[in-house]
Amino acid sequence: MNANRIHPLLRVAIFLGLATPLLLLARDYMEGALASPFRTIVQETGVWSVRLLVLGLLIAPLRDIMGWTWPLALRRMIGLFAAFYAAVHIIAWTRQYGFDWPLLLGEVMRPWLLIGALGALAMVPMVLTSASFMHRLLGPATWARIHKLVYAAAALAVVHYAMARGFTRLEMPVAVLLVLFAFVWRVARPGFARARTL
Repeated sequence: MNANRIHPLLRVAIFLGLATPLLLLARDYMEGALASPFRTIVQETGVWSVRLLVLGLLIAPLRDIMGWTWPLALRRMIGLFAAFYAAVHIIAWTRQYGFDWPLLLGEVMRPWLLIGALGALAMVPMVLTSASFMHRLLGPATWARIHKLVYAAAALAVVHYAMARGFTRLEMPVAVLLVLFAFVWRVARPGFARARTL
Protein backbone atom coordinates (compact mmCIF):
# COMPACT_ATOMS: atom_id res chain seq x y z
CA MET A 1 0.00 0.00 0.00
CA ASN A 2 1.40 3.39 -0.98
CA ALA A 3 2.18 5.79 1.91
CA ASN A 4 0.00 8.45 0.29
CA ARG A 5 -2.95 6.14 -0.26
CA ILE A 6 -5.04 4.72 2.52
CA HIS A 7 -8.68 3.75 2.30
CA PRO A 8 -10.92 6.55 3.62
CA LEU A 9 -12.94 4.08 5.70
CA LEU A 10 -9.78 2.85 7.41
CA ARG A 11 -8.78 6.45 8.12
CA VAL A 12 -12.21 7.14 9.66
CA ALA A 13 -12.05 3.93 11.70
CA ILE A 14 -8.64 4.84 13.10
CA PHE A 15 -9.81 8.39 13.85
CA LEU A 16 -12.77 7.01 15.81
CA GLY A 17 -10.51 4.52 17.57
CA LEU A 18 -8.16 7.29 18.68
CA ALA A 19 -11.08 9.44 19.83
CA THR A 20 -12.86 6.62 21.71
CA PRO A 21 -10.97 6.93 25.05
CA LEU A 22 -11.89 10.60 25.30
CA LEU A 23 -15.48 9.96 24.25
CA LEU A 24 -15.80 7.30 26.96
CA LEU A 25 -14.34 9.67 29.54
CA ALA A 26 -16.77 12.39 28.44
CA ARG A 27 -19.70 9.95 28.73
CA ASP A 28 -18.66 8.82 32.21
CA TYR A 29 -18.15 12.43 33.30
CA MET A 30 -21.58 13.50 32.03
CA GLU A 31 -23.21 10.52 33.76
CA GLY A 32 -21.40 11.20 37.03
CA ALA A 33 -19.71 7.81 36.89
CA LEU A 34 -16.26 9.12 37.86
CA ALA A 35 -15.57 9.22 41.59
CA SER A 36 -12.75 11.74 41.12
CA PRO A 37 -13.58 13.13 37.69
CA PHE A 38 -10.74 15.55 37.02
CA ARG A 39 -8.11 13.31 38.59
CA THR A 40 -9.32 10.43 36.41
CA ILE A 41 -9.33 12.59 33.29
CA VAL A 42 -5.82 13.85 34.07
CA GLN A 43 -4.52 10.30 34.48
CA GLU A 44 -6.24 8.76 31.47
CA THR A 45 -5.50 11.55 28.99
CA GLY A 46 -1.87 11.62 30.13
CA VAL A 47 -1.54 7.89 29.55
CA TRP A 48 -3.08 8.14 26.08
CA SER A 49 -0.86 11.04 25.10
CA VAL A 50 2.22 8.99 26.03
CA ARG A 51 0.90 5.93 24.17
CA LEU A 52 0.31 7.89 20.99
CA LEU A 53 3.66 9.67 21.15
CA VAL A 54 5.39 6.29 21.43
CA LEU A 55 3.26 4.88 18.62
CA GLY A 56 4.19 7.83 16.41
CA LEU A 57 7.89 7.20 17.07
CA LEU A 58 7.56 3.57 15.96
CA ILE A 59 6.16 4.34 12.51
CA ALA A 60 9.55 5.12 10.93
CA PRO A 61 11.25 1.94 12.26
CA LEU A 62 8.29 -0.13 11.03
CA ARG A 63 8.73 1.40 7.61
CA ASP A 64 12.45 0.68 7.57
CA ILE A 65 12.34 -2.81 9.06
CA MET A 66 9.04 -4.19 7.78
CA GLY A 67 8.66 -2.11 4.64
CA TRP A 68 5.28 -0.83 5.81
CA THR A 69 4.76 2.58 4.24
CA TRP A 70 1.01 2.97 4.74
CA PRO A 71 1.25 3.98 8.46
CA LEU A 72 3.08 7.12 7.32
CA ALA A 73 -0.29 8.42 6.11
CA LEU A 74 -1.56 8.19 9.68
CA ARG A 75 1.43 9.73 11.48
CA ARG A 76 0.05 13.29 11.46
CA MET A 77 -3.32 12.13 12.82
CA ILE A 78 -1.64 10.14 15.59
CA GLY A 79 0.61 13.08 16.48
CA LEU A 80 -2.26 15.54 16.61
CA PHE A 81 -4.27 13.20 18.83
CA ALA A 82 -1.24 12.86 21.15
CA ALA A 83 -1.10 16.67 21.40
CA PHE A 84 -4.88 16.88 21.87
CA TYR A 85 -4.82 14.39 24.75
CA ALA A 86 -1.93 16.34 26.28
CA ALA A 87 -3.97 19.56 26.01
CA VAL A 88 -6.99 17.97 27.71
CA HIS A 89 -4.60 16.55 30.32
CA ILE A 90 -3.32 20.05 31.12
CA ILE A 91 -6.77 21.65 31.11
CA ALA A 92 -8.16 18.98 33.43
CA TRP A 93 -5.16 19.41 35.74
CA THR A 94 -5.72 23.18 35.99
CA ARG A 95 -9.42 22.58 36.59
CA GLN A 96 -8.60 20.10 39.34
CA TYR A 97 -6.94 22.98 41.19
CA GLY A 98 -9.80 25.36 40.44
CA PHE A 99 -7.75 27.41 37.96
CA ASP A 100 -5.78 28.83 40.90
CA TRP A 101 -2.98 30.23 38.72
CA PRO A 102 -0.57 31.33 41.51
CA LEU A 103 -0.87 27.87 43.06
CA LEU A 104 -0.46 26.17 39.68
CA LEU A 105 2.63 28.24 38.89
CA GLY A 106 4.19 27.05 42.12
CA GLU A 107 3.15 23.46 41.45
CA VAL A 108 4.61 23.37 37.95
CA MET A 109 8.05 24.12 39.39
CA ARG A 110 8.12 20.60 40.83
CA PRO A 111 10.55 18.53 38.74
CA TRP A 112 8.09 15.96 37.42
CA LEU A 113 5.53 18.61 36.53
CA LEU A 114 8.14 20.84 34.93
CA ILE A 115 9.33 17.91 32.80
CA GLY A 116 5.75 17.24 31.73
CA ALA A 117 5.23 20.90 30.87
CA LEU A 118 8.40 20.94 28.74
CA GLY A 119 7.18 17.81 26.95
CA ALA A 120 3.88 19.50 26.18
CA LEU A 121 5.65 22.65 24.97
CA ALA A 122 7.79 20.55 22.64
CA MET A 123 4.61 19.47 20.86
CA VAL A 124 3.45 23.03 20.15
CA PRO A 125 5.80 23.76 17.19
CA MET A 126 4.87 20.41 15.63
CA VAL A 127 1.16 21.12 15.93
CA LEU A 128 1.58 24.60 14.47
CA THR A 129 3.50 23.23 11.47
CA SER A 130 1.49 20.04 10.96
CA ALA A 131 -0.53 21.30 7.99
CA SER A 132 0.65 20.37 4.50
CA PHE A 133 1.04 24.03 3.47
CA MET A 134 3.48 24.54 6.36
CA HIS A 135 5.63 21.72 4.97
CA ARG A 136 5.74 23.54 1.64
CA LEU A 137 6.25 26.95 3.26
CA LEU A 138 9.10 25.90 5.54
CA GLY A 139 10.73 23.45 3.15
CA PRO A 140 11.35 19.77 3.86
CA ALA A 141 14.64 20.28 5.75
CA THR A 142 13.36 22.91 8.19
CA TRP A 143 10.08 21.05 8.66
CA ALA A 144 11.95 17.81 9.41
CA ARG A 145 14.14 19.56 12.00
CA ILE A 146 11.08 20.93 13.78
CA HIS A 147 9.37 17.55 13.82
CA LYS A 148 12.39 15.85 15.37
CA LEU A 149 11.02 17.45 18.53
CA VAL A 150 8.81 14.37 18.76
CA TYR A 151 11.79 12.54 20.27
CA ALA A 152 12.14 15.17 22.99
CA ALA A 153 8.38 15.26 23.57
CA ALA A 154 8.14 11.48 23.90
CA ALA A 155 11.18 11.19 26.16
CA LEU A 156 9.97 13.98 28.45
CA ALA A 157 6.44 12.55 28.53
CA VAL A 158 7.72 9.09 29.49
CA VAL A 159 9.96 10.53 32.23
CA HIS A 160 7.04 12.62 33.52
CA TYR A 161 4.82 9.55 33.52
CA ALA A 162 7.45 7.45 35.30
CA MET A 163 7.96 10.08 37.99
CA ALA A 164 4.22 10.49 38.46
CA ARG A 165 3.17 6.84 38.41
CA GLY A 166 6.38 4.88 38.93
CA PHE A 167 7.19 1.55 37.30
CA THR A 168 4.39 -0.40 38.95
CA ARG A 169 2.55 -0.84 35.63
CA LEU A 170 4.12 -3.08 32.99
CA GLU A 171 3.27 -0.46 30.37
CA MET A 172 5.79 1.96 31.87
CA PRO A 173 9.02 -0.02 31.32
CA VAL A 174 7.68 -1.11 27.93
CA ALA A 175 7.20 2.55 26.95
CA VAL A 176 10.74 3.35 28.11
CA LEU A 177 12.18 0.48 26.05
CA LEU A 178 10.22 1.50 22.95
CA VAL A 179 11.37 5.12 23.17
CA LEU A 180 14.97 3.97 23.63
CA PHE A 181 14.57 1.68 20.63
CA ALA A 182 13.27 4.58 18.52
CA PHE A 183 16.25 6.74 19.56
CA VAL A 184 18.76 3.98 18.81
CA TRP A 185 17.08 3.25 15.50
CA ARG A 186 17.27 6.90 14.53
CA VAL A 187 21.04 6.79 15.06
CA ALA A 188 21.53 3.37 13.44
CA ARG A 189 19.22 3.96 10.49
CA PRO A 190 21.89 5.25 8.03
CA GLY A 191 23.98 2.13 8.61
CA PHE A 192 20.95 -0.09 8.17
CA ALA A 193 20.08 1.65 4.92
CA ARG A 194 23.63 1.13 3.60
CA ALA A 195 23.57 -2.53 4.59
CA ARG A 196 20.35 -3.11 2.65
CA THR A 197 21.91 -1.74 -0.53
CA LEU A 198 24.87 -4.15 -0.40
